[in-house]
Amino acid sequence: MATVSGERAPAFTAEELEKPVDGVLHQYTQLYGHPDKQVTAHQEKGIWRAIAKEVRILGVYHRRSTHCRKRWEDLRRWTKKTVEAQLGMAPQCGRGAHRTMTPLMYQILAMAYPELDGLLRASQQPQGGEYTLIQLTLRS
Repeated sequence: MATVSGERAPAFTAEELEKPVDGVLHQYTQLYGHPDKQVTAHQEKGIWRAIAKEVRILGVYHRRSTHCRKRWEDLRRWTKKTVEAQLGMAPQCGRGAHRTMTPLMYQILAMAYPELDGLLRASQQPQGGEYTLIQLTLRS
């Protein structure tokens, strides 16, 4: 596992991105749910530490809990921008919007933005009432 002080960390790999998303999606209501069901700040740090530990097990780079949390927030923001751009809600969305939705983005969308997920699925449904498959491209 590489850790070098002062140098930029390598980009998250696809496997490394799946771990924080899976971890957050399993505990979404505790992290972002109703205030009565949320955990304390100490418990939240523990959740992020556990997620970072799962990422470190992959052995690519020593990711800290702050790295994992930042990447999750980036993914969530990029997903929202991409959907809004595809729906025409934010034509000037700028950086962070991708042309296609990745399978990981669909997972985030369904959990974090159910209202946008419904709009996107409704916009993808043709007049006949049948869904069509969308060509997805993964970015490396």
